[in-house]
Amino acid sequence: MRVFTYSQYIKCIHTLRLNAILQLAEESEEYHLEGENKKYSHDKLIKNILKDEEEARKLINYFIRPKKEIEKGELVRYTNSYITKKYKSKEADLVYKLKEKEIFFLIEHQSTIDRTMPFRILNYCIDIIQEWSRNKKSSRYPIVVPIVVYTGDRNWKIPNNFREKQISSYVFEKYKIDLEYNLVDINKISKQILLVQNTMFAYILLIEKSQNKKELIENLSLIIKAVKNEEKLNYLTNIIEYLLENVLEEDVKKELLEEIDRKVGEKQMGTLYDRILAENRKILEQGEKQKEKEIIKKMINKKLEDKIIIEITGIKKEELAKIKNNLATVGK
Repeated sequence: MRVFTYSQYIKCIHTLRLNAILQLAEESEEYHLEGENKKYSHDKLIKNILKDEEEARKLINYFIRPKKEIEKGELVRYTNSYITKKYKSKEADLVYKLKEKEIFFLIEHQSTIDRTMPFRILNYCIDIIQEWSRNKKSSRYPIVVPIVVYTGDRNWKIPNNFREKQISSYVFEKYKIDLEYNLVDINKISKQILLVQNTMFAYILLIEKSQNKKELIENLSLIIKAVKNEEKLNYLTNIIEYLLENVLEEDVKKELLEEIDRKVGEKQMGTLYDRILAENRKILEQGEKQKEKEIIKKMINKKLEDKIIIEITGIKKEELAKIKNNLATVGK
């Protein structure tokens, strides 16, 4: 079996022309909550979060459900910037690959309906396979797993398979291209499922699901209660302070941030409590050892044989000799 190493892939990736993959630009977008006049902007939070290998790995494991789960360290992310006539500047930075396996994952984020998605995915996959073949010089082609994350509020009615967009022909049906992408549709995922994921990706989807300000506040409160990681709580603080600064009133923001502070404080107090317990345990252990030494000293003064002292107390011969030498020194 031929193994494609990490170093070989690095040489290959510099020449890749991933000029249509994952159009997740750095420019900010504006969203509005239904029934609200205020808008808030964000800098592609989903994209930035999925730059984290752990977040991407959990997304793939839960929503794609491979027969064998991807373990930590098995997923590698690559970046490639490109400029085209159609787009001023795009950054194709959500392309993942399994280490030592010719399997790619590409993730496309959509906040609006795009009826050309099956064709776009087909092009993306062909582009990866084409470049891989050109640089790998192999007769075998890689597997590309396309994932579309949709966070819009309209129903996604676009076919998942390219063959469904092709004309029907009984005679030539077998020549249709059978390429299907995986759809992660925010509208089809319940709050409960997102909350138990324990990933920032799932929490952001829950925020995106909010239809009005009241629901947004409720969802944020649910997320704060669900988050167990202090780093995620700090991330959430930044979202409330900066991303939602023009959406939430100051008193609401203050209440949510205080809720986070209390949770962080509890975690810190828990750590302090554990540390105090450990210190007390150490003191008790040291106290027991000191008591044991006093008993051994009394045995030595009673002129008991070393063999008997060792048998009763379990002390090591070298340690016993050390105590005897110390007593002898003090006696002088």
